[in-house]
Amino acid sequence: MSMEATNWDKVYTILVEECGAAESEREYFVSQHTEEHIREWRFGGSLGFGGKFRDNGNGLSVDCYREDETPKRIAAVEGANRRLTLLSDTE
Repeated sequence: MSMEATNWDKVYTILVEECGAAESEREYFVSQHTEEHIREWRFGGSLGFGGKFRDNGNGLSVDCYREDETPKRIAAVEGANRRLTLLSDTE
């Protein structure tokens, strides 16, 4: 998905708000996704070490290791993916 920096910033806001991604990594995330086509970004956050953002060409999504899933993490993933879908639909 080809997006401008402001839209990658919106993606990162979703990662911060829904999944506890570190605010300190925002600038690097935006620059990497603006300058290069990054398909996966491990951000961890409240999803643990396996927390990943993916841009697989068919849409944007978040997931974590299945063995690390808890009801709280599943809810975070679902919330983030809902918002990422809405953002993708407006692009």
